[in-house]
Amino acid sequence: MAGLFDTFTISKRGLSVQQGNINTTAHNIANASTVGYSRQRAVVETTRPFGGNGKWDSCSAGQVGTGAQITTIQRIRNEFIDYQYRDANSILGNSSVKAEFLSKIEDILGETSDTGIQGLMSEFFKSLQSLTSSSDKTDVKSVVLQNALALTDAINYTYNQLEKQMGNAQDLLGDNVAEINGYLDQINELNKQISRVSAMGQSPNDLMDARDALLDELSSKFGFNIDKKALNAIDVNSDEYDDLKLVNANPNDLDYNRFSTVKSADVVENKDGTYSLNIQYYKLGDKNSEPVSITLSGDKDTLNSLKDELTTCRVLITDKDGNFKVGGTKVEPGKTFDITNANLNDFKKNIFKTYEHEAGVNNVPISNDKIKGEIAGNQSVQATIKGYMNDLDKLAAGVAYAMNAIQTGSMDGKTTVSDTLIFVASGTTSDDKITAKNITINKDILDNPSLLNCKPANESGEGANDRAIAMATLNTLKFNFSNVSGDSSTWTRESFLNSAGVSFSNTSGNPEENINLSGDSSGSTMVSHYAGIISKLGSASKAASNTVTNQETVLQGLENQRMSESGVSLDEEMTDIITFQHAYQANAKMISTIDELLDVVINGLKR
Repeated sequence: MAGLFDTFTISKRGLSVQQGNINTTAHNIANASTVGYSRQRAVVETTRPFGGNGKWDSCSAGQVGTGAQITTIQRIRNEFIDYQYRDANSILGNSSVKAEFLSKIEDILGETSDTGIQGLMSEFFKSLQSLTSSSDKTDVKSVVLQNALALTDAINYTYNQLEKQMGNAQDLLGDNVAEINGYLDQINELNKQISRVSAMGQSPNDLMDARDALLDELSSKFGFNIDKKALNAIDVNSDEYDDLKLVNANPNDLDYNRFSTVKSADVVENKDGTYSLNIQYYKLGDKNSEPVSITLSGDKDTLNSLKDELTTCRVLITDKDGNFKVGGTKVEPGKTFDITNANLNDFKKNIFKTYEHEAGVNNVPISNDKIKGEIAGNQSVQATIKGYMNDLDKLAAGVAYAMNAIQTGSMDGKTTVSDTLIFVASGTTSDDKITAKNITINKDILDNPSLLNCKPANESGEGANDRAIAMATLNTLKFNFSNVSGDSSTWTRESFLNSAGVSFSNTSGNPEENINLSGDSSGSTMVSHYAGIISKLGSASKAASNTVTNQETVLQGLENQRMSESGVSLDEEMTDIITFQHAYQANAKMISTIDELLDVVINGLKR
């Protein structure tokens, strides 16, 4: 039968347990407003009882209890909610980037002022209408040309603004790399500390909270997988790349990856007729360091394709020291690495492309749950921006090629009634490869407006205005813009107009009779084409904004759910404090009682 000293031991253990409960509660209260903190509680279990043949016998009926002890300090955390939160945060990161850029593009393209493309296009067509009744007046022609110049300047400016947004998306990718590497390094270091503490049989709760907070931040950048290992350590890998190891649970395994930032990628033609791709990248995204230069050799098309991917994606997968490898072989700076069909895929595996570009331009797959994180958003939004730039190219080419065709009486520019073009590519006297970036007005015709051809032929009589009338009807001419494909750098007047379904109404082939243009009835006018761009952009921007709002609601719901389990409730903690205080006082009273009983046994028996 247990004696008084055993009862004393039970009470002493009770004091220790309640002291531990009070300490844990105090820690919770102190961290009630700490971001990322998870509520903790002391796990109390009964100590081994004794009875039967000996104190240390295994449990059996009739044994005497020996009190309680704290076996561990438990962190209250729901891993499934963590997974859902990070998954939702990744989708929000991607959607937020797209919504932000679409809003900026909408500001650029959706102007409402008279100095915007829509207003200037209207003024240009009005001046062409005036030209029909004053085709011999140089001042009227000058107004037409000045309005045309204002329109081309607006198109140039708008295109350049879209290019800036493209550059901003690429710059943000570079900024993300250094931040991501910082998160990964901190997670790696916390992993080591957590393993060491766990190996000593202790609970590294606060360290795991810090690691989880970093994982939450990292999830906004891209999607990743977490594998739990021994001693509370974790492996972190990418959703998209099976071989990508970002954090290893084993601290002795130094084979892991980090990211680096592509500064530039340029294809150059060598003196011997071969081609090289010169790449500069910042190791580990450190823009304060000297960029590393590597050179690739291969066929022109392959190198240009790689250049486009590198420029768009901007993120390289490298080893932990920032060295770029292909198939396990380090690409040495200063040496040329030959790209072949055999190693091309190995090279591409090291371009961190979390978003695969889709065939259609202006495709904004905002709701695709597989596309996650800000990196994917910054990569994919470039395809969207390129789509709007391509639409603007088509508008510029449509205006230029149609006007030049009427001006010269020629689709191919070979046999003409006038050698002076109205619209040209900047720095040239040709309209080949004309784009929204380079469209401008021919300086010769600006200096001499009388060169604007309003007559069927140079020798036509005074007052002849057939071509002026044809130009004035351009605002109703329909182009099948969707049928125009290929790179704008390959367009010619003939190829573009043929693809757009535009041709001369006359079929004789005589340039003097080539005046009026007929279009594709299923197409759209230049004004409606631009209005369609604005409408499509507005719908995409609104959808993106709605997705962000909805995703924020989802994320907040998950955060509330997580806080209901892991968050600190001061009311509950205060209730626990009262309970633990009473239990502590009761155990102290037990010790006081035992002290009195021992006094009776030891001192009272002497009397």
